[in-house]
Amino acid sequence: MLVASGTMIGSVDEPEPVLSDDPIERRCAVRETRIRIHQARFRGRVVPAYPEQCAIWRLKEVRLLEAAHIVGDIEEAGEPIVSNGLALCSIHHRAYDQDLVGVSPDYDVCVSPRLLEDEDGPMLDLLKTFDRQPIYVPRRAEWKPDRERLASRFDRFLTRNAV
Repeated sequence: MLVASGTMIGSVDEPEPVLSDDPIERRCAVRETRIRIHQARFRGRVVPAYPEQCAIWRLKEVRLLEAAHIVGDIEEAGEPIVSNGLALCSIHHRAYDQDLVGVSPDYDVCVSPRLLEDEDGPMLDLLKTFDRQPIYVPRRAEWKPDRERLASRFDRFLTRNAV
């Protein structure tokens, strides 16, 4: 039987399909990439503004914290300023960027209905507990997330989730 490299063989109904024994060829390519040089400075200001913890679940492992833009970096209002950022752990940052988690202009977490209805284990169960809970916000007024930017971003979250 001929099978293309990387093709799975076996019944689709099998819980663990049998993988082809074809070896995986290691290959590399050179890619030209646009790098946002200001990103490190943005992170260096946003993360300490949130006492080095995730705004959603208070995780304090700095190596897992990132500075998420409320309004995207490529948009005109997406300035690299603390009030346009949230300190989030990497999983919450990804969920925020994918509109699986939103933050309202009132600083409340909103978990997408899709995730709330899903049953996928303890990690998701924990995330669900933060639905409608307030995020941590910095103490200094000028560092708090900008409510207008949050409103704009939250509208996108609501639209994409048809809430």
